[in-house]
Amino acid sequence: MATIDELRQEPHWSYSALNTYLNICQAQFMYRYVDQAEVERTSACLPFGKAFHAALTAQAWECMMGGSLTRDEIVDRFEEAFKIEAEATPNLIYKEGENFDTVIDLAVKMLDAALANWSDYYTIKGVAQAFRIDVPGLDKPLIGEYDLIVQDGRDACIVDWKTSAQGKLTAIFRRRSFRMPMRSRTVRLRSFGSMLSPRRRIRVVNRTTVQSNLKR
Repeated sequence: MATIDELRQEPHWSYSALNTYLNICQAQFMYRYVDQAEVERTSACLPFGKAFHAALTAQAWECMMGGSLTRDEIVDRFEEAFKIEAEATPNLIYKEGENFDTVIDLAVKMLDAALANWSDYYTIKGVAQAFRIDVPGLDKPLIGEYDLIVQDGRDACIVDWKTSAQGKLTAIFRRRSFRMPMRSRTVRLRSFGSMLSPRRRIRVVNRTTVQSNLKR
C-alpha cells in the first residue's frame, strides 16, 4: 500500500486545497496552490500540529506492538519533531509572549492530557494509513491519510488527531464509525457529486481537561 508521501508525487487534490478554495479564500488558493508564492509568515501552530501528530503517531505504533511510550518518551518525540519542523518552516513567527520553550511547555500539558485519556491500547488496526479516492467531477483523485483505525465493538472507527489555534491550542480526537453514512459538514462538496461521511464521535482534550489533569 502506498504511503501519503508516495501519493503526493502524483497529481492530486487534498482536503486542505479543496477547503481553502471552497471555504476560506480563493485568492489564497491561487497564491498557494497555483502560483506557489513564497510564504510571508507562518504561525508556529503549523509545526506544532505536525509535531503533536508525530508524537501521537509514535504512541499509536508502540501500542500496536503491545507497548506504550512513557511520558518522557512521548515528550521527547514531540520536542524532536517540533525542532525539525520549526527549522524547516519558512518565516516562522510565534504569538506575542511565546517562544520555543513556552510551546514545549504547552505541548507537555497537552500530551499529559492526551495520555490520561488514551484508551486505544489493544484495539488499533492501522496507523497512518494513506487513501486515494476517485471523486465524480474531479479531474484528480482525492488523497489523505487516516491517523488511526481502531476496532470499537463491531465498528471500525477512524481517529483523526487535530489541534486548534483558537485561544489556546487544544487536542481534538474525532472518531468516525464506518456505519450510518451522512453528508459531510466539514467541506462543501456539492459541485463534486455526493460523498458519504460516516457518523462522528468526538472527544476533546481542552484547557479544562489539561488543568484538571495537572491538579491530580
